[in-house]
Amino acid sequence: MVDRTMDILNLQFTGLVGGNQQLIFLIGSEEFGVDVLRVQEMIRYSSPVKVPNAPTAVRGVINFRGEVIPVLDMRMIFQLPAGNYNEYTVIIVVETSGKIFGLIVDRVLDMIGLEDGNIQPTPEFSAKEKTRYLKAMGKIGSRLILLVDLERLVDFGTIEELLPLPHTDQAKESEILTNPNLEDGEQG
Repeated sequence: MVDRTMDILNLQFTGLVGGNQQLIFLIGSEEFGVDVLRVQEMIRYSSPVKVPNAPTAVRGVINFRGEVIPVLDMRMIFQLPAGNYNEYTVIIVVETSGKIFGLIVDRVLDMIGLEDGNIQPTPEFSAKEKTRYLKAMGKIGSRLILLVDLERLVDFGTIEELLPLPHTDQAKESEILTNPNLEDGEQG
């Protein structure tokens, strides 16, 4: 039996009209949403090609309709433990601010419409908290849906600022950055 879930969800995009339509997905045990009008497509997870020296949250790049696009691991963005990629893992291809990129999520759940009265601003927290990339919260009965701010996600400088450098001694990296005359292996 062939799983047609991805095909069905992609076809549903053609029938949606404006408003606060959200694509709902899981990261860990939390439900998140993105505006369906920003979603280009959903594709089954396949391992991206790794790019040296990319920010930690950028898992690599994929070829999407002839264009090379970066792929962000949403678990890393929200500083959650690494998960296992499985048959439910999806790359949601989105576009915002003229940029196309992929979001690795644990599982796509549904597409829903949120009425304006069921959307509230995200509570104020420190800019370094996990809420930095959220723009609002949606309520459906007792469920809370965390609505992702895609404009903030495409600010890769901010991502680099928040996440540790991969596989480096951060103290040495910091020293090298502040004193460019040091060569690899030299101490200051």
